Formats: sequence, structure tokens, C-alpha cells
Amino acid sequence: MELLINFVKNYTTMKNIFLLTFMALFMFSCDAPVPAETEAERAPGFLNRGGEIFDATDANPENLDLWDKYIDAHNNRDLETIREMNADSTETMGAFRIYDPAGGVVDSPDAHIERLSGWFAAEDPKWNTFFSYTMKVDGQVGEWVISGHTLTTTVDGEEKTVYDIADVYIEDGKIGAFWIYTRASASQ
Repeated sequence: MELLINFVKNYTTMKNIFLLTFMALFMFSCDAPVPAETEAERAPGFLNRGGEIFDATDANPENLDLWDKYIDAHNNRDLETIREMNADSTETMGAFRIYDPAGGVVDSPDAHIERLSGWFAAEDPKWNTFFSYTMKVDGQVGEWVISGHTLTTTVDGEEKTVYDIADVYIEDGKIGAFWIYTRASASQ
């Protein structure tokens, strides 16, 4: 019986020590101040121009809506809307430009509309965006949208799909320039 009484006393003592330790840890952990958000050591993105690095950060999400409207106008063959959305020129990029994946350059909004008219008739292109992100580069007036889409064309009844990345410069709510990078569709 004496053994049982000692066990209960020791068990109760151990249980109390455990509870006191747990409560102390809990109270001190709740009392610890939450550190203020620390500033990142570098910006989330950058642009390297001739060896000079410019920080890039998140930009206005309305740029995404502008690009979506632009792609919709292409899918709807709305050349008037596309022309209205193209800037004649921008402070940062100069005259409107499109740099296509084959190395060609479209050098004006009117040349863009002319090229689209022929392409729409010849290949019936359709765009399907699968991602977009908007960013601001320090020191530039405008902002950017980087967007990926599939592009499906039809020639002589045969469909062909490629994956494009568009690097789009936007200034004053207009498309000022963009670069298109293309990868052929791989069989799954």
C-alpha cells in the first residue's frame, strides 16, 4: 500500500511539473512579440539593360484587364478596337512596335492592322490565355504584362497550336510595344 501511495504522489508531482512546464511554454510563446515584416533583400524581379539592373515590382492589375480586352478583340476580329488600343508612340519605347517570334518587326499601328487582316483571313488564329502577370520596372514611365497563351491556327483545314509568351509594354492605358516568344506544341 505504501508503494501505491508513493506512486500516486510521484505521478501527481510529475503531472504537475508537466502542466506547469506546458503552461509556461504556452504563456511565453503567446507573449513573444511578432517581428515586423522584414524588407526583402532584393526586389521580386529585375530588368537587365546593358549590364544595369533595374528593380521590377508588382504593377497595376488593371493592365491585366487591358491585355485581356486586347486578346478578346483579336479573337473577335475587332480591328477597330485593336487599332484604338495601340499607342502611336510612347515616351519609353518610342513608336509602336511588335517584335514577332521569327525576328520580324511591325512598326506602326496601321501596319499591325494590315498584317492582322491578312493573317485572320489566311489562318483564323485563336488565342487562349493561360497566365498573365503585371509588373513595373523602376525608372520607366509605363508598366508591363507578361502573358502566356496558346495560339491555334488553321491552314487548309489543319489545326496547329503553339505556345506563346507575350512581353507587353503599356503606357497611358495603351499597348506601346510587345515581343512574342514561341514554342511549338509538344505531343503529350
